[in-house]
Amino acid sequence: MAFVITIVGLDTVGSSIGLAIRQTAADIQIVGHDRDSALAKNAHKSGSVDRTEWNLPKACEGADLVLLSTRLAEMKTTLAAIADDLKHGCVVTDTASLKAPVLQWAREFLPDTVHFVGGHPILDKTHIDLSSPQADLFLDSVYCLTPGTETSPEALQTVSDLAEAIGAKPYFLDAAEHDGLIAATE
Repeated sequence: MAFVITIVGLDTVGSSIGLAIRQTAADIQIVGHDRDSALAKNAHKSGSVDRTEWNLPKACEGADLVLLSTRLAEMKTTLAAIADDLKHGCVVTDTASLKAPVLQWAREFLPDTVHFVGGHPILDKTHIDLSSPQADLFLDSVYCLTPGTETSPEALQTVSDLAEAIGAKPYFLDAAEHDGLIAATE
């Protein structure tokens, strides 16, 4: 049976992750969800996802990995909305630029049977085109991973493997360190 990844948020980052995964892994099914039907349609048409699902909880049902590529302002409500529909052992990650609040919301809403690993691909926005999805968007970029203290090694390995599969270099740090570095650079 295929490994199922659900990408919630099919903007340039989410769709590019789907395209990059598609180039590196054969036995993976990618389900996409976005409230913007035009983004969902474009992601399916470009091959970023195998299919789209308009209902967020249904999109996450049965997924082995759920990747949240939404704005930070939407992260809390998204985690709350999907919590009851995640299968036992599912790994959830995100691409938000701040980690401490997302880790807190994951602890608050996700059941103990689900694993969360914070993620943040660092893109050099001065040298790349973010106007459309690209399979090589993450090539040689740093992909920050911020696990919680309760994160299983297997879940961390799953998200690290994802980062490597899309061409990025995993970089492990805690949420406070990540957020401090991001604040200093922005």
